[in-house]
Amino acid sequence: AGEAVMLLFMLFALSRLTFSTDTTTAESGGLPQDPEFRIGIAVVVAVPVFLFLRHFLGAFDVAAERDVVDAGRALWGSAFTVLSFLTTTGFASAHWADAQAWSGLLTPGLLLMGLALIGGGVATTAGGVKLLRVFALYRNGVREMERLVHPSSVSSAGPRARRLQKDGAFIAWIFFMLFALTLALITILLTLTGVAFDTALVLAVSGLSTTGPLLEVAADAPIALIELNGGAKTIFIAAMVLGRLETLAIIALFTPDLWRG
Repeated sequence: AGEAVMLLFMLFALSRLTFSTDTTTAESGGLPQDPEFRIGIAVVVAVPVFLFLRHFLGAFDVAAERDVVDAGRALWGSAFTVLSFLTTTGFASAHWADAQAWSGLLTPGLLLMGLALIGGGVATTAGGVKLLRVFALYRNGVREMERLVHPSSVSSAGPRARRLQKDGAFIAWIFFMLFALTLALITILLTLTGVAFDTALVLAVSGLSTTGPLLEVAADAPIALIELNGGAKTIFIAAMVLGRLETLAIIALFTPDLWRG
């Protein structure tokens, strides 16, 4: 019951329209038509179902597929944990371990890291790349595939959607590349301080996506920050600051053209 209440509050991190109507217009259609919320719900449904089927097949091999109670706990644990890491909250369900014990299969930490990198909605406290940027890149990719088949075609989307496919996708791609380059740089710097590569990657993703609990569940063994040397801690601090403020905002602070406004 406690996790169900927490899940309801985490839904607010999927889209700014869940708690604000300042940016809602008659054309947008409100929350039911909001691309961020729809993508977030799709991920929260699709990924737990995939994990459930994976664990179900594992449970089938050990003749435990008839245990309905364990199956329900495994499905709930997957859904709660997926939403938690997608919104960069990072809380693992109490039944998250039940899903693995039910089938005997471990859930790869790379999946949780990927969810944290995607992040929640813009103008929310969630970190990561953000769902709207992912949606913009997706729409632009679909449009480019259409142009490969019909080079002279004109998009049938409205003016707002065409702007998202063009200018929005360009801005989203710049942010994504800056995020990826920053992730690679922080990972390299951490390895130069003597940290193992897999540990450095988890630390970089955790800091940039502002998902601290990744340190406990993403790696094979929990990462103890107290065991890091001073250089690694300093780099991790810088990663957390970058992840909270976002790279574009920091670059804007050092852009003289914006100071004149």
